[in-house]
Amino acid sequence: MKLALGSVIIVGIGIGLALPADKRPPAPAAAAAATAAAAAAATEAAPRDVPTPTRIERSNSGHFLTVAEVNKEPIRFLVDTGADTVALTMEDARRAHVDFDPERFEVVGKGAAGYVRGQEVRIADIVLDGKRVSDVRGVVLEDSEMSLLGQTYLRHIDTVKISDDTMTLE
Repeated sequence: MKLALGSVIIVGIGIGLALPADKRPPAPAAAAAATAAAAAAATEAAPRDVPTPTRIERSNSGHFLTVAEVNKEPIRFLVDTGADTVALTMEDARRAHVDFDPERFEVVGKGAAGYVRGQEVRIADIVLDGKRVSDVRGVVLEDSEMSLLGQTYLRHIDTVKISDDTMTLE
């Protein structure tokens, strides 16, 4: 914000020096500079929580991987449209300040390798390219290597589509 204000002040001084003393209209270059400064200031002041489309390319492993903010912490996710819920690794949950207690882990589901242990949690916020979902139901999983962005987040997104090797969330 200070940088944006400083830039506007500097541009303003430049415009003031460029104005002729006889009060004629400003030169086109000065007007363009003023317009550019105003646009830059508006961009700086724009909210950061404005949703934008997300396009994710399929990785070499065949999965769609992305980074979303969980409680303002960047977390790497495998986007899993078949997962009922958002699932965090213990490490990611700690980093994102999601409360859990491994002593309270119990069977929370069944995967390809058998029963899965973890703890159900509430996640305050998940934001992906401005698409914020609050109070998200999730689980923290024991022995998980990758966090999953599942349906408890994805069902709040208007459009989730896969075309060729690109997933689009809008």
